[in-house]
Amino acid sequence: MLEKQAVPRPVEAEGHSAHPSPQALREMHLFLRLAREWDLRFERLVRLGAVSKWYSAVGNEAITVAAATAIAAGDALVSLHRDSGAILRYYVDASRLFPDQFPPLPGRRAPPTEPRELLYRLACQMLGKADGFSGGRERSYHYSFFHEEAGIIHVGMISHLGAMIPVAAGVALALKQAGGGRVALNFIGEGGTSTGDFHEGLNMAAVYKAPLVLIIQNNGYAFSTPSSEQYASRTLAERGPAYGVPGVRVDGTDALAVLRCASEAVARARAGKGPTLIEAVVGRMRGHSEGDDSFLVLSEDERRRSLEADPVLRFERTLLESGAVTHPYLDQVAKRCAELVLATVDRALASRDPDPSSLPGRVHAG
Repeated sequence: MLEKQAVPRPVEAEGHSAHPSPQALREMHLFLRLAREWDLRFERLVRLGAVSKWYSAVGNEAITVAAATAIAAGDALVSLHRDSGAILRYYVDASRLFPDQFPPLPGRRAPPTEPRELLYRLACQMLGKADGFSGGRERSYHYSFFHEEAGIIHVGMISHLGAMIPVAAGVALALKQAGGGRVALNFIGEGGTSTGDFHEGLNMAAVYKAPLVLIIQNNGYAFSTPSSEQYASRTLAERGPAYGVPGVRVDGTDALAVLRCASEAVARARAGKGPTLIEAVVGRMRGHSEGDDSFLVLSEDERRRSLEADPVLRFERTLLESGAVTHPYLDQVAKRCAELVLATVDRALASRDPDPSSLPGRVHAG
């Protein structure tokens, strides 16, 4: 999969620019809104009892969507459990999803995949259905997906989150050895930076100048433990220079700031200059998982400030102020995304369950 001829060199399209046009901004907004509707739907399924657990990414969209906008087909995405925005952005081409509203951007190669089918398979994966990427062997983001023709290299998560950093460093090193100027994008929560794997993986990437962009999503809490009880350094970004790589801090509620930061890191990695550590600071709009009481540790002021800094609404205000969109346009996009997610998830709910007898390694009774 990672041989030189297997995956095309990333295409530098306008949509991946650090200074996007109004059309590219509208496309990024589509994925911010789509990611928000995706998580809201599964949050509702938890309340209805149709899903037992959900790690909501509401509030993180400006980080994940913007960062995934900075990479291209042929690059690798190494995701965790709160990166649905990055997965949606990475998998789906807007011009194929809503061709009447989003014409292809100049220079962008649309992946030869049907976006609605990918969304359906992703919904099935979240529900443990047979048509999911892992065939129903488990539920949630514990899967990987490779589509050579589309240039998709998606390495899924394991539950020991910090352990994904050495994996991502290894993927980045493999991409470097294969050639083609490709990069790996990986995320981690601030709690995961306190594990040994974080330090070992970042050090490995630095020593070998692996093309890795590592983004810390710092919402101030690891489950219910505040950052003040996790580390004594002033910021997490300053850990980068300790390993010989740039460390950058950015407002994680500002999608444009994250896009600029991630685009610079991607360009640096493509040029062979090695990894970049980005600390994206964001408020907490949800608890660690739906149904636990970790959101209650926030003060009234923290909850208010997080809601006021809602990244999706903030980006929509920016678009309105720039004249790139109108209020009716935003209403239309929100409606189309909500309808698409509802139809997709409902279709997945009605799909077939996996047949346990067909799974390898099954135990025979009697």
